[in-house]
Amino acid sequence: MRTEEHARMRAELLGKIQEWCGPFPDRGNLNIEEIAQTEYRTHTEIKLFYDAEPGERVPAYLLLPRPRSEGKLPAVLALHQCAWECDLGKDQVVGRCPQWPDQAYGFELVREGFIVLAPDASKVGERFDPALRERWQTASVLGNSPDACCTAPGGTWGSIRWKPAFDATRGIDVLSQYEGVDPQRIGVIGHSLGADTVLRTMPHDERIAAAVISGGGMVGLNTDDAPYGVRYSELLKVLAPRPFFEVFGTQDHISGSEEMVQNKRTAHSEARDLYDLYEKGDDLAKYEFDGGHSFPTEARKAAYGWLHTKLAD
Repeated sequence: MRTEEHARMRAELLGKIQEWCGPFPDRGNLNIEEIAQTEYRTHTEIKLFYDAEPGERVPAYLLLPRPRSEGKLPAVLALHQCAWECDLGKDQVVGRCPQWPDQAYGFELVREGFIVLAPDASKVGERFDPALRERWQTASVLGNSPDACCTAPGGTWGSIRWKPAFDATRGIDVLSQYEGVDPQRIGVIGHSLGADTVLRTMPHDERIAAAVISGGGMVGLNTDDAPYGVRYSELLKVLAPRPFFEVFGTQDHISGSEEMVQNKRTAHSEARDLYDLYEKGDDLAKYEFDGGHSFPTEARKAAYGWLHTKLAD
């Protein structure tokens, strides 16, 4: 395949994705409001709010490395998992949940020198809908109700298909406008629900310079009825040749069946040809481990090292 052929194929696949997602709303002003700041030995944590859709406020933590740099730094949008932890959301990512040490990748990344933005997903954490549940309640507490949190209409995995990608693009907007961030060096990372949100967002936002996913459920889908408009193998061809790193456990109950694991390997193999076409074979990588639905220490270390390389100055 030549680059011209890939461009035509990519445009066709993007059209299918956009048709499946539906049109995005207009992006208005962010109206960023910083409400609290806490200084730690290794970093500064800023609590802020900004607009997703006009008037819909998104709570997030912005983490800044210490000591402050006079130059521009790479940044990462860190998207949290689900795990029925509807009451926690972004707190997992910034290290506030000792029961989820493998989810503290935002906290670890700021200590690696990245600026990090960790928002709550729609209907999760502080973005809970009081018409659906109390803040402390989770979907599992309510009998795994599909209407309780992020699967509700307007939620991150609800029936409004553009919602998770749109919300993530607003996070990229925040980082792009922040004075300490190099807008050419913005990455994304996410586990499970966060991983699927990364995959939903990347086709719509070329500002994402590199991506890491772990334990994504969508990544195992390689059938004609894949609920994203395209198969996973086709999705990787849309992302090519942007830097992309995938972590998965071969025993993952979410997407680790033998068939799904093989689907992932096949998708990477097919996409590798395109990355090689652009002489960017090193920009596509995967990390397999013999384990379940987690983001283990060695995998995270590999992902952080890879992000350093791909978002280098």
